[in-house]
Amino acid sequence: MQSRERFGYGVDTDGDGVVNELTRADITVVSVFQATLPVPTQVIPADAELRRAIEDGERLFNDIGCSACHVPTLPLDNRGWVYTEPNPYNPPGNLRPGDAPALSVDLTRGDLPGHRPKVRKGVVLVAAYTDLKLHDITSGPGDPNAEPIDINRPAGTPEFFGGNRQFLTKKLWGAANERPYFHHGLFTTLREATLAHAGEALTSRTAFESLDVDEQDRVIEFLKSLQVPAPAPGQ
Repeated sequence: MQSRERFGYGVDTDGDGVVNELTRADITVVSVFQATLPVPTQVIPADAELRRAIEDGERLFNDIGCSACHVPTLPLDNRGWVYTEPNPYNPPGNLRPGDAPALSVDLTRGDLPGHRPKVRKGVVLVAAYTDLKLHDITSGPGDPNAEPIDINRPAGTPEFFGGNRQFLTKKLWGAANERPYFHHGLFTTLREATLAHAGEALTSRTAFESLDVDEQDRVIEFLKSLQVPAPAPGQ
């Protein structure tokens, strides 16, 4: 589906016989809907044994170095928790600030659905478990988890066909709800994804492998606690 905002009025660029498939208002309401979805958090079960397993798993997660890249929290300041549309990060061709009346939504508002982070001393700590940086987590050329092309390079160039082994650190908040796993979505379990780490993450993976089975299970239980909470009744 193509938006009037990007492609123009009365245009059928994709040749499907339908014009004006999405209005500017359609794009705005879908964007605001996505921006205001519940924020992932940590869900702690009532069972005391599971709670202990999660606590131990979080400690081990830090001890073996996973949190060096999967940083538990990152600070958000300068009122970055206020979502606006048109958004200053909209790419050229989309509505930009000043093109239309602005709509602003404070994403920490208590009347929005689900868990909401709190503003403390002008900062929101976002528990996304990422450093938002690129890392080579493959074993090198030929690693099946590398990408055969690099879409960030000019199409048709040797660099384009040279493949890509640099990936943005996966955000682990909500990990329990985000199957399949890894950057390519080929793994069905968190354990598979953990054991596939190589390259810059090899030391942490090796440390995970050196844990006994019970300790590995506790790390996985910790990861499983990072969830998108179920909606409250009536939401």
